[in-house]
Amino acid sequence: MARSDAPLDSPAKHPPAVVLGVVTTDLLNTSEPLPLEAAQQALKLLPGVAADSHRHPVEQAVSPDLFYGVDCRLATIRGAQPRAIGTVRARAVLTAGHVLQGSARVDVVLDASTRRMPWSYYAACTGTVEAINKADPADLVSGFLKTPNGSGLLDLGGIGTQVMALLDDIPQVDGRADMRTVASRLRWAVLVREGVDLDAEVVAGSDGAFQVRMTAPSELVPRIVAFCEILALHQWLLAALKNAFDRAGRSPKPMDELDPALSYLGHVWNPTAHLPTEIAWLWEALEHDAQLTWEWESTVTRVRDKLSLLTRKAIEGTLHKEFL
Repeated sequence: MARSDAPLDSPAKHPPAVVLGVVTTDLLNTSEPLPLEAAQQALKLLPGVAADSHRHPVEQAVSPDLFYGVDCRLATIRGAQPRAIGTVRARAVLTAGHVLQGSARVDVVLDASTRRMPWSYYAACTGTVEAINKADPADLVSGFLKTPNGSGLLDLGGIGTQVMALLDDIPQVDGRADMRTVASRLRWAVLVREGVDLDAEVVAGSDGAFQVRMTAPSELVPRIVAFCEILALHQWLLAALKNAFDRAGRSPKPMDELDPALSYLGHVWNPTAHLPTEIAWLWEALEHDAQLTWEWESTVTRVRDKLSLLTRKAIEGTLHKEFL
């Protein structure tokens, strides 16, 4: 138990050594996309706090931040896993009324104290956890990106999923989505260094999902969050459309796979719509290497061509029956 006379020097007075985040993306389980006004109401997750929104060029609503208390371990590659206590910041993002994301992140403070403090000490700085034991910042970044979720470890993806689940019971969500999808998770981590230029690396993890490792000053973190949400959204869009095309090739009713995929997702791709100017170069570099937009356009063309072929065959079959 913490001593009552322990110094309560809030972690707010200590800059974060690293920032860790996970963006979980999936289709909102409803048959029709939510209009922007309904999305704004659905994402008003805190009483009296409105959701942020954009109408152009792609409709998007963003919930206010929610905070979740955690007492867990932080993954490392070397040495012991330090205990971390504090609160995680999370929000929901709904794009085009149909694609839902749970975005969770946390600032990690080191060397602020050496023992467990009263909860009021940690609650004084929302969105921050304090590592009680010694830890190397670079090791925390590597451990977070490379270590699978495990019992007792910080689970930002799980928290993001909890935020997404808050929309399951709203009246506008009818639970009748016509398209089958699989949720994806993008992990990102920032080694905080003040006064340096942004340095970034985007790689594919063992599950195929992108991981983002950055070194950046703390002032760029909000823009990094936006970039990672945009990257997670577009990687999920591409995977969802490709999976629908693959399922159509094995299905006795391929149009049941292709038609909703194109209807739900075909108009959503626009990675620069809400991309912060200061970090736009990172998307351009990613496009140069991975050519995601080219792959998206190619997949959309294949889906449309397949739908056209199936429609033509259906018409020909109907005409053939009429002449028999």
